[in-house]
Amino acid sequence: MPNDLLKISGGYVYDPVNNIDGQVHDLWVEHGKIVPPPDDPSLRPARTINAAGLVVMPGGIDMHCH
Repeated sequence: MPNDLLKISGGYVYDPVNNIDGQVHDLWVEHGKIVPPPDDPSLRPARTINAAGLVVMPGGIDMHCH
């Protein structure tokens, strides 16, 4: 099975549903869904996005305000 893991690392995560308010976290995504980090420490993501200093939040795709 091909590795479909994506890691979004070091972003300021805002997730009101889970009471996360700007804490730095790594997020793991597999097949388009957020998943827990892998149990196997040797498993590496197929792709990593460095989100250090950036905001990561649900529904924040192509958002803007005036």
